[in-house]
Order: sequence, then C-alpha cells, then structure tokens
Amino acid sequence: MSKHARPRGLPIDGVEQPTAEGWTYAARNPATAETLWEVPDAGVTEAHAAAAAARRAFDETQWSTDVGLRVDAMRRLQVALADRSDDLAHLMAAETGVPVSLRAAHLDAPIAVMRGERSGEAGVTAVITPATSPLAVAIEEVGRVLSAGGTAVLKPAPEAASAAIELGRIALDILPRGVLNVLATRDVDVAITLTLDERVDEVSFTGSAVAAERVRGAAERAGKRVRTDVGGPLTIEAADDDDLAAVVSAAAVTVAANAGQACRLPATVVVPPHRYAEALRAAVEAMAEVVPGDPSRPDTVCGPLRSGVARDRVRRYVDLARNEGGEVALGGGVLDRDGWWFAPTVIGGLTRQSRLVREEVLGPVLMVVADPRNS
Repeated sequence: MSKHARPRGLPIDGVEQPTAEGWTYAARNPATAETLWEVPDAGVTEAHAAAAAARRAFDETQWSTDVGLRVDAMRRLQVALADRSDDLAHLMAAETGVPVSLRAAHLDAPIAVMRGERSGEAGVTAVITPATSPLAVAIEEVGRVLSAGGTAVLKPAPEAASAAIELGRIALDILPRGVLNVLATRDVDVAITLTLDERVDEVSFTGSAVAAERVRGAAERAGKRVRTDVGGPLTIEAADDDDLAAVVSAAAVTVAANAGQACRLPATVVVPPHRYAEALRAAVEAMAEVVPGDPSRPDTVCGPLRSGVARDRVRRYVDLARNEGGEVALGGGVLDRDGWWFAPTVIGGLTRQSRLVREEVLGPVLMVVADPRNS
C-alpha cells in the first residue's frame, strides 16, 4: 500500500489543500466493507479554486506554448507513475476491488502510452471519470489534454477518488502549478458547478449513457466542447459452425474479470436455437471455474463489486431477468461474505429485447440467447 494512500488534501493549484468546510467521506474496502480512510469531500469553493488554477496555468504560464517544457514534464510524469505503479495497483485493489492481476489494462498500458506532444484544441478541461476504471481513463484523458497544451481538473467517481488524488499528488512535484488539479466530491451540484464554470473550455465525461446525456446537455448549453464515452455492452454472434465452447468460454472469462465492471464487455452470446443447450452448458462450465477472491492476490481475476450500490444494481438486473422469463443457470445471488460480492452468474432464456442484453449490467453475468437468425 502506498505510504500516501490516506488522502490529506486535494491537489489544487500546486499544493494539497484541505476543503474549506473540512468535509470528508469514508473510503471503504469493497472486499470487506471496512473503512479504509477519509477522503476530502470538496464543495463549490474547491470547484471554483480548481477551475481558476487551471485557467491561470493555461493563460499565464508557458505550459500551453512551450512544447519542450511539456514533453519533458510528461515524460517525467510517465516515469514517476511507472515507478509508483505497484503502489497504485494495490491502492486500486483496496479502494475499488480491481484485482492486481488486471493491472496491465487498468494501469500499465495507459502509463505506457503517455506522450509529451500531441495535436488538438487546447484549453481547460474538466475530466470526469468512472469508478469502473479507477485510473486508466484518468491517465489517458489527462495525458491527452496535457500533451496538447491544455490544463485539467480531474473529477473522479467518489468510490475511486483516492487513486485520482494519488495521481494528482505524484504530479505536484513534476508539473507546473495548476496544470493538473483533482476535485473529489460526492455532491453532484459540485460536479455541475465545475462543468458550467466559465473558465472551463471542455468537458470530458466517461460513464453511463444517462449521466452523459445530462452532462452533454448542460455543457453544450454553456458553450463547452464535450467529449463523452458511454461504452455499452457487446453481443457475440456465434455462427452454426463456430467452436461454441471456445466462443462461450472466452466471453465468460472476459465478463468475469473485475466482476464484470467494464464497458464493451461481451456479456451476451447469441447462438442458433439447436445449439442453445450446448452453449448454456459451456457457459455454466466456464463460469463455474471462476473463483471470486481477494483482489490483492496475484491469482485473483474476479473480485468484489466496487460498492454496495453497484452490487445491489446487479442483483436488481438478475431479478429483472427472472421477471422477463429468464433462467438463472448458475449463481444469481449475493455471496455470503463481508463486502460487496456477487456470484459469477449465467442466465439463459432471454431474448435480444431483454434489458439485460441491451443495457450494461456491470457485473459477472453472462447471458446466452437463442436466435433463429444465427442458424
């Protein structure tokens, strides 16, 4: 665990700042439900301070115009993050349950592609990131913005705030003052304040489609540039002559990783009706091999859900599947242990019109659907 894992303040305008009101909230370990530490809970004051700092850094320093300065700083930041990657991987595991075995995608790859010179329209960007990707999206988007000469205010999901604060803290010793600021908050009004602040030129949002639509509408009305990534589920179409066991097993392994908490997962496999029983059997066999475990262990692939709210969301989707006529062939319930765990689950008997097929469940749930069009 990082020696800086317990956040002391928010990295804003080049220093760690306590919140004006002294507000905090508890970060909890999703594997045990135990409190880890207190996270600074920003208010409107901190939102204005972060936007002002980013604006000053863009307008009044050489950051936006000196390519050599940016290239050097971004390369040093890349090295610093790589040096601290072990700590960051364990911090993500403790805070959001992302298994350390998945660090390549969630941490190492985003660090590896950081660059110090990119083209693009520069300015002040509010970067809003999801809990399902504690650092990958933040590193990628902050890297994009800063490498083009922009400055950023990073607003992570509340459940993933400590990792983002640690990113900002590492940057304090490398980047010029105000280039990267981190705003952790549970208050949606604070996030809206940041989005609408006149000093912000662009909003980058990664998360749910519903929230993205609200962010896009508000930001565009305020004259901001908007970038959104809402992900969405994938459907695998298995043909009659495919190796069905291989197709289904690959989907099961992918959906089970990080307890299904990622976008664009192959959560549904559609098969010809006469191969449905075979596909369902293969799915059950593959998912039965998944053993949810301690995300800090190097052999764990499927950890807990990131929060009680996330776990209950998956449970509601499984209940919906039953109401839609689905068959829970494996799992389908909360695991009897401390923390926010859900059993690896296989559901059959649904149609393409099911909400579970059309929407992101964000849990370790695989659907098998029979469709004559795949014959």
